[in-house]
Amino acid sequence: MQTIEAEAARLFLKARASDAREDWDAAYDWVAQDPAHGHAFAKAEAGWELAERLNELPLAREGSEAHGRLITEAAAPPEPAPARPAMMSRRALLGTAVAAAIVGIAGTVTLRLIGTVDHYRTALGETRAVRLADGSVVHLNTNSSIEVALRDNRRSIKLLKGEARFDVAHDKARPFIVDADGTQVRAVGTVFNVRLRPELTELTVIEGMVAVRNGGSEARTIGSGRSAAVRSGGIAVTPLAPAKLKQRIAWQDGVIEFDGDTLAQAVEEFNRYRATPLVIGDPSIASIRVGGTFQATRSDDFVYALERGFGVRAIAGSDKSVILVSDD
Repeated sequence: MQTIEAEAARLFLKARASDAREDWDAAYDWVAQDPAHGHAFAKAEAGWELAERLNELPLAREGSEAHGRLITEAAAPPEPAPARPAMMSRRALLGTAVAAAIVGIAGTVTLRLIGTVDHYRTALGETRAVRLADGSVVHLNTNSSIEVALRDNRRSIKLLKGEARFDVAHDKARPFIVDADGTQVRAVGTVFNVRLRPELTELTVIEGMVAVRNGGSEARTIGSGRSAAVRSGGIAVTPLAPAKLKQRIAWQDGVIEFDGDTLAQAVEEFNRYRATPLVIGDPSIASIRVGGTFQATRSDDFVYALERGFGVRAIAGSDKSVILVSDD
């Protein structure tokens, strides 16, 4: 067996035996490194599935009825060789099934693997809605990426960067778990938003309830209309006024809303959508309070409003940035 296939088998068997999150995460991370890893991991699970099915059959019928999770697109996979009743042991027969599964995958079979990791991302200034196989919908904000692994007993999502809203399909048998830089959010059927900030993870619960924890901390239950700022030192929960909640999720409509935010905060928001940044070149204007609703990708409208009514002047930078200074 090739080295990649041996490692795939080792990772799969270890994760399946323990069913520990850290073992599945290690397997997912390995799969994400190379498409060949994903293919080898698929073979490992397919072989196991066939073996499991064979274990459930009478010995005389083994090798002829097991299909695992293989779904044919053009033709059925080759039938395993007939067993020699007096000579072939159960272990050898299972080995034949594994080999047959691998041949089938290489030929006319497409593997449908519950443990497969799917990747979704958005470019700068782009937003995207992704419908998952379980019926859940993930809305990705600008410059964001996630990994998705749907399994029989759990739906695991990693928010690698950026921000996402999760509209979770109800399924008590498979909790929906989002991991964001060490923060774990667990839900069954609810709607919530997660944003990775430089020093914390920001959780906003829109509907229902979730359980959130960080590292080894005790899980806390957060209800709708509440926000949690999660740091390594703890979880701070605050209620959100309806207007503030609306502001938090306005990005899903392609807009940014401000209501008494500082200019520094507003600039930070717009820079998430810009290839070249807005820069505050005068510290005296950083704390100016601003308000209004703007298209997320039209920061020039925001700069125009600053120049018209806030005593701010915009200067073109040599690197195509826009430098904001006081007009005094």
